[in-house]
Amino acid sequence: MDRLVGGTCPLAVAYVGIVLGASCGGASATTDAGTTGQAGTSGAAGTSGSAGTTGSAGTGGGNMGGAGALSSGCTPAQLGTSGTLNGRFGTVNVMAGGRDYFMQVNEWNASATQTMPYGGSFVFQMTTQMASVATNGGPTGFPSIFIGANSSNATTGSNLPKAVTALTTVPTTWSWNDHGTLADATNNSYNATYDVWFSTNPAGEPTASGPSGGYLMVWLHKPADAQPIGSVSPANKAVTIPGIPGSWDIWIGLNGTRPCISYVSTQTTLSLSYDLNVFIQDAVSNRPNTISSAWYLTNVFSGFEIWRGGVNLESTAFCAIVD
Repeated sequence: MDRLVGGTCPLAVAYVGIVLGASCGGASATTDAGTTGQAGTSGAAGTSGSAGTTGSAGTGGGNMGGAGALSSGCTPAQLGTSGTLNGRFGTVNVMAGGRDYFMQVNEWNASATQTMPYGGSFVFQMTTQMASVATNGGPTGFPSIFIGANSSNATTGSNLPKAVTALTTVPTTWSWNDHGTLADATNNSYNATYDVWFSTNPAGEPTASGPSGGYLMVWLHKPADAQPIGSVSPANKAVTIPGIPGSWDIWIGLNGTRPCISYVSTQTTLSLSYDLNVFIQDAVSNRPNTISSAWYLTNVFSGFEIWRGGVNLESTAFCAIVD
């Protein structure tokens, strides 16, 4: 396990007051004030159905293990090590099933005590989360795990960047546990989301804190008092997408000058296995001015954008593969 120390501000989102606190993508913490009134955060989702009946994290001390596997081979595996990340920008590279992942506390929009253990019976858990910000702006940050490269942090063997036109499948599985926080909206406001980045450049932007192309997010949970960037038209409400379970509200807007499309589940989903490429190709083919077929996929994140609360939020199983 190599703990990366380069880049003291791994990922953050640039927000400026937007009604109900939009979210869609990334930018360095140094840009989260801004003057354009735009917002940002994360997302993306997939295809071959929900995580199935094998759902929760396994009993063998694993942690990227637990949710059902896709037939294409994205099977969450036990994290190879365990530890605790502290501070706003604690980071670590971890291995699971022979694959490299990057994990980060990523508290960029507030300064308060956060503690994030990882490994053992979960991927990561927010055991201490004292930051709180208004939901008419950006969240406190995005505790997350990803494959790809950004902000001078990277994973090996991810097959990224890859041209959108060359993508075959992007199987992924994510399971998470709210540990009772969903029942207490007064003290908790957060989403559970994928954040997917696209570049205009074949080499991506491995040192940048935001993509040159755009963002695609998949929200498995949306809080009542915060929303993705942009808006959702009547035609984009409760949309069903072939190959993806459930129905989705599709929000479209701009994060600064970058397009952001967010697929938001119409009901909270605690576990999902699917082909992320189904969402990507739906955006390319059916959602004008969002994701371009000329771009390159560079990063796939999953995690929680937290406005307040979120103590004991847990990512229990995760895998992502780019074919």
